[in-house]
Amino acid sequence: MPFWVQHAEKRVNTQYQQVGLSSDEVVELSASFRLYGFWRIELDSGLFFATEDVCRIFGMEPQEGPINLMAVTARIHPEDMPRLMETFERASAERLTYHNIYRVRTDAEDYKYVRSVGKFRDKAGSAGEVVGLTYEFFAQRPGVTFFLNDMPGDQA
Repeated sequence: MPFWVQHAEKRVNTQYQQVGLSSDEVVELSASFRLYGFWRIELDSGLFFATEDVCRIFGMEPQEGPINLMAVTARIHPEDMPRLMETFERASAERLTYHNIYRVRTDAEDYKYVRSVGKFRDKAGSAGEVVGLTYEFFAQRPGVTFFLNDMPGDQA
């Protein structure tokens, strides 16, 4: 699979305000149908903090406090890992916003696609941190509509 990454040059998007949406509603809509989690990595300590959905995307039990970054990276396809590390290092050094698409192990043989969007953030008294979100991709289903009350199991 050819790896793909893009560094952002786009301005901050506040278009949702033009149609009367709040930032909370934007997050609610974005996270309505798939796992959609948030994370941060402290550059000085290397500690990785993640929400419940990030843990579930990576097949891990949610927990309070720092997450085992080695356990997370062990679930990323080995062909994708070097490019992810390169992207993270560049974003940290050059204070960039980026996104990339990569594969995460679902079982012994299969992988799913996920997308992460991250950015460097200054943090007083430290080297800063990289913060972001990760969500699952899923197959396109033309002509199919889903409603939250129609979702099977705990997907809603």
